[in-house]
Amino acid sequence: MIDPSKNAVWHNEKGMFYLELKYYAAAIKEFRLAILLNPESEVSATFYNNLGTAYYKINYLDNAEMSFAKAVELRPYYLEYRENLIKTYKEKEMLKEVAEKHKKIIIEDPKNIQSYLMLGLIQKNYGNNEYAMIYLNKFIELTSDFRVSEQIKSIIKDLEAEKKQ
Repeated sequence: MIDPSKNAVWHNEKGMFYLELKYYAAAIKEFRLAILLNPESEVSATFYNNLGTAYYKINYLDNAEMSFAKAVELRPYYLEYRENLIKTYKEKEMLKEVAEKHKKIIIEDPKNIQSYLMLGLIQKNYGNNEYAMIYLNKFIELTSDFRVSEQIKSIIKDLEAEKKQ
């Protein structure tokens, strides 16, 4: 019996090969096939992220944004996917708008950890280390037992070290 999830991984690997060769159309086709075979799992978050990367490379920023957003939806605490989404928002000159959206979410729901994480990473991207630390520390306060918390603590340490320089 054919296992679609194994074939999905195979198409993803093939897509990565094409991506490395800068054959972006072929890479996109392979990532889309991988997603078609395995559309809604944590593993498919990787496929969506890779698809977003291929679209980003050819400056199809709307497609890249949708792909990265889906990757974040499937694996919300995988920082690379959020960083890629933020990079796309920045390229589309939407960072301020996205930050305002997340500030409104926090006002309505002060325990929305995803918005604290996004705001912290956005502020870090802007170089606003003070605000980045405030949002990331609030994220840590609300999620101390998450696996990603250690990564966030490391980011906070780096921001504090930059502040002292």
